[in-house]
Amino acid sequence: MNAIAKKIIFYVSLIIIWQLVADANIWEDSVFPSPYEVAEDLAYGAADGSLFYGIGTTLWRLLTGLAIAIAGGLVLGIFMARIETVNQTIGSLVLGLQSIPGVAWAPLGLIWFGPFDAGIIFVTAIGAVFAVTVNTYTGVKNIDPHYIEAARNMGAKGTQLIINVLIPAAFP
Repeated sequence: MNAIAKKIIFYVSLIIIWQLVADANIWEDSVFPSPYEVAEDLAYGAADGSLFYGIGTTLWRLLTGLAIAIAGGLVLGIFMARIETVNQTIGSLVLGLQSIPGVAWAPLGLIWFGPFDAGIIFVTAIGAVFAVTVNTYTGVKNIDPHYIEAARNMGAKGTQLIINVLIPAAFP
């Protein structure tokens, strides 16, 4: 039996078990709906457009939060790698905050921004910014100093050095 057949059998079995548990009425339908009810609601959402509106809204929030995290993490990570004082002061804070799970920021996002887009974007951004910062810091710190020196000898400095040398060289 090939891998695709095994996967199909597994997922069909999972749906059958799901249906059997739903038919046992252990939980209310609103808590544990059957696969048929889920498919019916998905079809209804697709027909009236609410499913696609929800997907679009979610993607917008996700991409906005990710863009904020990437922008903030790149700047902070580069500053930490290039300016030792920034690393000595902010570096330990970033490492400490990175250990907090993203979902733990949800209550603060709810309190500060309410249950609106800004709160959801905040949780998404704060959940990713520390990982981006640490990875940028590590990538920039591991750049061969000869690359930086060669770029400086060719006249690169400031943002030109960052955009044309540091960021590309920091990628894996």
